[in-house]
Amino acid sequence: MSTRSRVEEMKSIKVNTVVKLYTLILLAESDRHGYELMKTLEDMLGAPVGPSQVYPFLRKLESLGLLVSKKVGSREKKVYSLTPEGREFVKELLQKSLTVLQAAVKVIGREKVCLP
Repeated sequence: MSTRSRVEEMKSIKVNTVVKLYTLILLAESDRHGYELMKTLEDMLGAPVGPSQVYPFLRKLESLGLLVSKKVGSREKKVYSLTPEGREFVKELLQKSLTVLQAAVKVIGREKVCLP
């Protein structure tokens, strides 16, 4: 795949839900299997997270070379790991997110909204 088409493919990744963002953050912290990701996400969000919210996103990341999986253990659970390119993707995404959050904090400051 050419570099240009690779960049276009990476731009096609839509991190448009909190579940996807947290999935990337959790994978940046450590390698995890899908069920563990779902349960950790449920704990973080306080709401059910189903396989249809996690596995298609993992497959997309893997197809783009941002993630690799390997089967481990007697039950051959798939453990997912970010590739170096995947780590760079997460880093760039978090830098962009930080910019958005900084702008939000400024708005909150002007509005004098009290956060819990």
